[in-house]
Amino acid sequence: MMLLDPGSIGPDDLERVGREAERTLARLADVQERLAAVRGSGTAADGHIVVTADSSGRIDKIELNPRVMRLASQDLADELLRAVNAAQDDCARQAGELLAGAGVDEVVDEAAFAAMERRLEEAHTSFVKEMERYGRNG
Repeated sequence: MMLLDPGSIGPDDLERVGREAERTLARLADVQERLAAVRGSGTAADGHIVVTADSSGRIDKIELNPRVMRLASQDLADELLRAVNAAQDDCARQAGELLAGAGVDEVVDEAAFAAMERRLEEAHTSFVKEMERYGRNG
């Protein structure tokens, strides 16, 4: 394990690290905002059932063409389930693509994402305070 010598870190290094931390926080905020906007869609019964889901995978809309009411109740239930699953799968696919495009290797749930963002913000705040202290003592 390589140890870092604090004495070898200059103001330019600290400024560069601060800028990188700010860019990372901005990128995470952008990804989080884009994840919140994800909407999934699924269809079944030859397009007579359309289901949409929000970014968390919760169903927010179900459209039933009156023709679908001709199906037997079990067939209707099966087709509805197929559309719901397709909408949720579409959400998961879109979220996965967003995360992969942002350089995140694995799907991160919202709580983990929020915790990671909080830790980065805390680190940034701590860094800014340390820079201010360094500036006063330097």
